[in-house]
Amino acid sequence: MFAVLEEPVFSVREQLLDGQQAFITWDFSFRRAGKVYQLHGGSHLRFAADGKVCLHRDYWDSAEELLHKLPLIGAPLRLLRRLLSVHDQGWPA
Repeated sequence: MFAVLEEPVFSVREQLLDGQQAFITWDFSFRRAGKVYQLHGGSHLRFAADGKVCLHRDYWDSAEELLHKLPLIGAPLRLLRRLLSVHDQGWPA
């Protein structure tokens, strides 16, 4: 990642700690071929008894955050998402 992307930066936005585990939300920004991208996501972390991270799993919507922004496949994916989306039918909440 650091060899391919230009100016990669992670910014932690929020953090929750519960015993031996944590959840953080983050923004990841970078440049690729001069274009700026920003991804939003979260990570679940679990800590071993020595305080080191023993589990790290990232969560992010690859379609929304990355695939929809790619030139060749972005437009068809955005159209498909619009066609498949559920519209408000005026039903009570």
